[in-house]
Amino acid sequence: MKRKSTAVIGMVVCFMMMASMAWSVNLPGVPNGTVTDGNLVWLENANCFGPQSWNQAMRSAASLKSGMCGLRDGSTAGQWRLPTKEELQSRQRNLMPAFYNVKTVYWSSSTYAGGTIFAWYVYMDRGLEYYTNKGTYFYVWPVRAGQ
Repeated sequence: MKRKSTAVIGMVVCFMMMASMAWSVNLPGVPNGTVTDGNLVWLENANCFGPQSWNQAMRSAASLKSGMCGLRDGSTAGQWRLPTKEELQSRQRNLMPAFYNVKTVYWSSSTYAGGTIFAWYVYMDRGLEYYTNKGTYFYVWPVRAGQ
């Protein structure tokens, strides 16, 4: 009887280890907190950080890693970034239902050429882009390169 229960416990532990490994890598069809679109991987939760200034948004995106914001993809800090204004506009035109917590206005990583204190943001409901002072508070939607 003792040998049988030890074997069952061993099988359960093995199954749990295999299941946790499947959740920590980006396997097609396995939810891991991301949505892949072309060569970009987007955070599934489009409002993990709340509204922030541009500098805070840049730091938040860069510090994102697996275990935060519902991520189970094995990513590490430094792999994530703010999208460019063109990437956000592309996302606006192709806003898949796989995302949740989508807000109206997001920071881009694109700075305004007319001055270092300005950066571009995108209205997701209209796809329009504007620039403003980096101290303004908008939402953060991190992206990283696909594998």
